[in-house]
Amino acid sequence: MEPYGGRNRSIERRSTVKRLSRRNAQLVVTSSILVILLVSVSLSLRQKTKSTELRFPSWIALGADQQQQATFTVTPAHPLMDERLAITVSGLPPRRSITIRARSQAHDRRYWQSAAVFTSDPNGFIDLAAQTPLSGTYSGADGMGLFWSMQPDMEPKNGDPSFFAVGGWFEPIFTEIEAICDNHVLGSVRVERHFVAPGTNAAAVKADGIIGVLHKPGDGRRHAGVIVLGGSEGGLGGPEAAMLAARGFAALSLAYFGANGLPRTLQNIPIEYFGKAVHWMRSVPDVDPEAIALYGASRGAEAALMAASMFPEIKAVVARSPSHVRWEGATANQLPGGPVWTYEGKPLPYVPIHIGVGFAARYAWSSVTRTPVAFAPMFCDSLAHFDPAPAEIQVERIHGPLLLLSGNDDQIWPSSWMSSLIVERLKRNRHPYSDEYVTYDGVGHWLPIAYEPTAGSRQNMKLRIGGTPEGTSKAQVDA
Repeated sequence: MEPYGGRNRSIERRSTVKRLSRRNAQLVVTSSILVILLVSVSLSLRQKTKSTELRFPSWIALGADQQQQATFTVTPAHPLMDERLAITVSGLPPRRSITIRARSQAHDRRYWQSAAVFTSDPNGFIDLAAQTPLSGTYSGADGMGLFWSMQPDMEPKNGDPSFFAVGGWFEPIFTEIEAICDNHVLGSVRVERHFVAPGTNAAAVKADGIIGVLHKPGDGRRHAGVIVLGGSEGGLGGPEAAMLAARGFAALSLAYFGANGLPRTLQNIPIEYFGKAVHWMRSVPDVDPEAIALYGASRGAEAALMAASMFPEIKAVVARSPSHVRWEGATANQLPGGPVWTYEGKPLPYVPIHIGVGFAARYAWSSVTRTPVAFAPMFCDSLAHFDPAPAEIQVERIHGPLLLLSGNDDQIWPSSWMSSLIVERLKRNRHPYSDEYVTYDGVGHWLPIAYEPTAGSRQNMKLRIGGTPEGTSKAQVDA
């Protein structure tokens, strides 16, 4: 081809060149404007916070085989914290390694993260519940794996990496989930989960000396009633009452110490207090007075079993990590504190806490090394050192079925063994109800009823609770 600018070009050729030059110049100007606009948009997006959902279309930075947007499908659309989710991703590059990453921020501003690597199928599809990840923070096909296997960042230092911090049971938990291929985000979704169902009514209760919060479904119908008792943390306990209301119960979260107007510590608590709560619950207009149950965890399970054995109006008991006996109380400094429970002004028999030489040595060593210590051996020593018979709870007097839940790796106290002793006593006395006892492998003292992260960093806790993240997550499905 003859080069442009040759001496033998015709006048017509020179005219054509001039027209092409002007056209090329226009194209250069137009392209420059587009580049400037793209750079401006990119810089604008970079100035936004990490939590923004505005982002440049992912396919711009990808190769020709990846020029597509991935779509997440999450059902149900507005899940509760105890609901399993079905999460699928479509529109992915086929037969490619895809990382699904999840991230949530706790109330203490600490981020918790998880990830799993999958291979997309020939149609560019991944089903988290059906597919086993190649690697990640969990193993095995598990649609909720991204949620329970989240691990905490180590910042901020003043937060708690042991458990996912929740600000309030009426606040939603947000989780950002992304699909990533070759370090490019193909698509994302924001999942919003709630402890409390829409329409749930919650009202503070201060009547006849009882302190609590009543949660009810907002449908105006009559419902069975549940009184929920927390453990040695005191106060109004956790989200169980609100979550039970979402499942059709009228649930009273009842404080029995550690709240204004109540004993400050787990000492000298009148059993009559629980009788007052039952009487009040039966008087609530939209609560079925013949369907009142108690739900307790740890020391709250001890209280629930004992109260149900003394008040026949209670028709069922759910006891998580329970005890078969009444134990000694604790002072504000967590020292042995004498009787916990009284009846008609007199202390009820209890098993005293025996601190043997072996436990004292282990406790001292854990203080020096700043590692968690297991309290379960101390409770076993106490049962061996004292006669527990006078302190045994007369569970056979309960006028309804019992559901006992425990973990076989409970390091706070031996709840699985003590549950088996409860079952033996029920059978020995021919308790005429359909009682059930469930123990979970790889589960400690903590039996969460919501899909929360179970892989917290617990090496700096004072007490060892036991269990593994995987075992605890499996108990979440059932408990």
